[in-house]
Amino acid sequence: MPLQYLNIYIIFFVGSIVAVFAGVGLCYTGLSELGFNVYRGMELTTYYLDKNRYDLYLNGLVYCITFGAALLLLLAVILIPSADQIQRRMSASPYGTPAVGTPPTAAETEETDEEDSGIDEDILTPQIEDFSEEQGLGMESPVGEGDSDVVEGTGSITEDSQADFLKTHPESAVKFLMRKNLDDSPLDADDEKVHETWQGRGLSRGELRRHVMKLMEWEEFPESSPTEILNQIKEKVTA
Repeated sequence: MPLQYLNIYIIFFVGSIVAVFAGVGLCYTGLSELGFNVYRGMELTTYYLDKNRYDLYLNGLVYCITFGAALLLLLAVILIPSADQIQRRMSASPYGTPAVGTPPTAAETEETDEEDSGIDEDILTPQIEDFSEEQGLGMESPVGEGDSDVVEGTGSITEDSQADFLKTHPESAVKFLMRKNLDDSPLDADDEKVHETWQGRGLSRGELRRHVMKLMEWEEFPESSPTEILNQIKEKVTA
């Protein structure tokens, strides 16, 4: 739409709105001046100073309200585009996207088929890596081996791993068993966190005590200092 026609349309629309409001105000004021209500007991009676002019103002008020409603409907028809208008605007715009329900063109169909075929080829053609040169077949360690190790593992701790823990890390085993350092001082916060982690994985003080008594061939656990117990365990393991 040229600019001059757009300006004319805006001026006409704004003028129509002003005319509607002015007409409604004028007619309502005239009705108020030419008629008044009086209560006669419980009955409301309307008296008119000029009945003909009162009817003219009443008809004018009805016409103004009707014209205002028609103006709003016309504005809605103009502002709300149809499906064809939306499709034309989207196709004319370089950044537009096809409207919902618009069938794809032949070029778009071919591109979609090519993309789908490429995806199918990637899915149906697995990427097979050759490990024969880097790793000997049958030489890999089984998955999860070493996970039960108390210090270096992350899996559940078994009885065998507890026995190995006692022999390979006797200092840590004694500290865990006695709940204190080798010099009888309280454990650090870091050591307590580590011990809680071991307990969560299955390390038990009762089982570890049983392994110590079995290794040392004790009938009762001695009431000795952590250092003395550690030295006896080291001597037994070394022997």
